[in-house]
Amino acid sequence: MEDSNRIQVVTCSAAELFSAALGSPDVAASTSLKCSEGLEIRGRLTIPEYQRPYRWGTQQLESLLTDIQAHKQRTPNLPYYLGSLILHQTYHPAGAGGTRLLNIIDGQQRITTLALLALVIGDNRMQTGSLSIEHPISQNTVIRNLTWLKEQDIDELKRIINLRELQFSLVITQSEDDAYRFFETQNTGGVRLAGPDIIKAHHLRAVDREYLKEYALKWESLGDLNASVMAILRGRYWQQVDWRDLPRHNQKPQIRDTVVNELASKTGSDGVDVSYGRVKRVVSDSGVMSMTTPSQGYDMRQPLNAGTNAINYVAYFQCLYQRYWESPETVHVQDYREFITWLNGQKGCGYLQDLYEACLLLYISQFGEEKLTVAAKKIFRVVYSRRVSNQKAVRENSVPKFVRDVPVLDWIVMSFTPEQCFARFDAFELEVEPSNLDNKSIKRRYMSEVANVFGLNLAEDDYKTQFADALSRKIRELA
Repeated sequence: MEDSNRIQVVTCSAAELFSAALGSPDVAASTSLKCSEGLEIRGRLTIPEYQRPYRWGTQQLESLLTDIQAHKQRTPNLPYYLGSLILHQTYHPAGAGGTRLLNIIDGQQRITTLALLALVIGDNRMQTGSLSIEHPISQNTVIRNLTWLKEQDIDELKRIINLRELQFSLVITQSEDDAYRFFETQNTGGVRLAGPDIIKAHHLRAVDREYLKEYALKWESLGDLNASVMAILRGRYWQQVDWRDLPRHNQKPQIRDTVVNELASKTGSDGVDVSYGRVKRVVSDSGVMSMTTPSQGYDMRQPLNAGTNAINYVAYFQCLYQRYWESPETVHVQDYREFITWLNGQKGCGYLQDLYEACLLLYISQFGEEKLTVAAKKIFRVVYSRRVSNQKAVRENSVPKFVRDVPVLDWIVMSFTPEQCFARFDAFELEVEPSNLDNKSIKRRYMSEVANVFGLNLAEDDYKTQFADALSRKIRELA
């Protein structure tokens, strides 16, 4: 039996890899690859169900072909390097002779593309070990790419593509956990995947195989998770009791590390899908008890378990983000829809918007839609106060400093009722920094628009002295 802890690295061409991708156990062993320590590499190339779909389009195909052609012209005697692949080699004894598999952990976009090119140019190496494509998105992408490739000059493609001249570094593991640990290490330090792509792989591995496809499709249906995941991190990191700094928006590798650490590495291993939330218990004079809960979701700061728990948690906040921020037209409260649509269109305050999104998701996860419009406006007055209390534009590093001084996220978490939460927001003193208030300034135009949205009816010379009082009074009156 092969050592389940061995990790081997070998350099090979695409031709050698495809020749080793055996479609049946009786193909000659001479088509396998050999590592330096004698480990044999062969088996049917497979894509686990929980991998993201094949998404390369014609733009990526054109770029790859152009790069390969340019490389052949510059250095015709050197192979074109396609990067590293991570494969998990398994052996299933069931059936006649058993089945060897090479599960593609990292590299399916490149391998699938090369398989399509091999098919179009008539290279028959994949015929005995054809790459099975099951995901509907992947199938549609394959059809589009094949159609595009067949429309190209096939003779020219044959001159460009020679599988013997395309080279990979293979990382082969005998353990799935080792494969994904290597995958996470490579990608959190590299530039290919964002954090949500990496935590997807981490959690789908922990799902019972009976439900694996269901949760893989659920994750894929969520769309772009980057904004909602960052809102979650702000809600979890920016707290007075256990403050943690977040990387800046342009520190992509550090952001990936943070996402993986918080939403994958630190999750529990018992597999239970658990959610926490507030419960209101009312006891009548006769001793009869009734209980209600304002929402049916998850607490943003709750501990998480790997697998379905973390997947459902991320899906819950993504759905809140899409419904209450990205597409507020689906919310039945008209005043809320109108206000968020206006706020969503504001320019030049992205860092404050990031904080606002975290506050909004935190409030809804705790209180549901109870007094939602009032909450949205009271949170706005505090969070967007930096637009008028700053002398210049709001810088990224000033937002966490503001939250340290004005713990808006903690105000929501510490409140048992919306009214208690509103009282904390109403107690905040809004101040206007008097510079840059001429009629042509960005600051003045913003204040004029806010005054119009809230119906403040300020005179032209009242912005410096009256804006803060008028806006605060108007919002405090909301019930």
